Amino acid sequence: MRTVNIVFKSLYACAHQCGFCHVLHVPRNISYMSTSQVKDTFDRIETMFEGQRVEMEMSGGEFTLRKDAVELIEYLRTKKIRWSSLVLDTMAVPLADASLAAALGALFDKANVSIHACDTQLHAAISASRTSFGDLATALRNIFLYFPAVFTNTSINKFNVARLHEVAGFILQAREVSPNTPLYCLFYIPVYRRYGEAKLENRFRLAGEDNAELIPDSQGLGKLAEEFARLRNVLAAQNVSALLRDFNVPACIYHGVTKTFPESSFALPNFTSDCYFIDYAHPLHEHHTLEAVYPSLEDRAKPHECYGCVANGVCAGIPRQWLEKGYRAHPIDETEYARSFALQILNHTVFGLFHDAVRARATLAPLPLDWTAIAQGFFRCLGGDPADITAARNRISVLSVGVRADRLIAHLREMNDPVARVLSGILWKERESSSRENVGLSVL
Repeated sequence: MRTVNIVFKSLYACAHQCGFCHVLHVPRNISYMSTSQVKDTFDRIETMFEGQRVEMEMSGGEFTLRKDAVELIEYLRTKKIRWSSLVLDTMAVPLADASLAAALGALFDKANVSIHACDTQLHAAISASRTSFGDLATALRNIFLYFPAVFTNTSINKFNVARLHEVAGFILQAREVSPNTPLYCLFYIPVYRRYGEAKLENRFRLAGEDNAELIPDSQGLGKLAEEFARLRNVLAAQNVSALLRDFNVPACIYHGVTKTFPESSFALPNFTSDCYFIDYAHPLHEHHTLEAVYPSLEDRAKPHECYGCVANGVCAGIPRQWLEKGYRAHPIDETEYARSFALQILNHTVFGLFHDAVRARATLAPLPLDWTAIAQGFFRCLGGDPADITAARNRISVLSVGVRADRLIAHLREMNDPVARVLSGILWKERESSSRENVGLSVL
């Protein structure tokens, strides 16, 4: 069996006009799928993916603006679909209505909530809307109360770059109504986008302009790294993980912010690479991918500094407009990169089996294991050689998650550690129901 990823945008309407949003070129007035069209798509999902695990994000636009939102998800839950998880992507404000939050929270497995601000002024500047920050705060509390798990999604942009720790504090304050609700805090540097034809939703933009003006100042990346470390400390105090999402961010810039490396720098597929994408113009049966519809690799360049970098063979380079804004490439440290590779491979493989960070962490965190030692042994089993990390990457990156999982299970069984053998049994059960390359969050 395999897990199928689906991003479903049944409408593009949204009360916010965030300048980094990928939706700004979509004609929202004609992009609304009717109730019957959505239900027909649910029927097709049930038929196409019978027996396979499915993770689906109900996205947009803002799905909760639909008057039939509850009706649709109630209908979806009647389908014979083997769920990995059903996720609501939301900017949250409509869920200030507690009854709506309760109804949807009982139907979804997770909420993925866009939180970019920590006060009224910052909210207005980033959302470019008149929605109430007070409603956002109420909605976030409702989401913690009624949804089984919460993921927050925060853009790192020129407006909030010095206040990310306050955004983290705002999220934690909302969580006080339900402190045991699983929480992951995700951050991202806006993917480079050009604006399409001027419409109501981007009426202040000209066709051909881009969102590069919204990224953090290139001269302040050192301070951004300090701020990211600070927000991590704020969240870690409440046992909450903070992760920078890998939307094909150049390896050197990603490392400059987090002191770690993105999956893509190890030639491992990330979320953008392989999932079904559905909207009014892209029906399910045509298998459009998210990357194909909303590309994240446009207008990239590789300055001469890239060619001496260990990640050069797999890194996509830097958006040209970022270079014009003063961003610079630099070779990453090969020793540090090699040291990070083993744990990254282990994490990617384990998540590929579970495809659910919440369940994986709950299952694996209690196990008293030396994960670093397991990672290093597993890396050697895959044919890795830190002395020639590029060759090791070339060998390992062509292995599917299923093949890597089989070798990991065998490695754990051979270890002289009863807990490792317990882990091998857990992973074997997951292996029986998941065999596809899946990517995601750190669970170790």
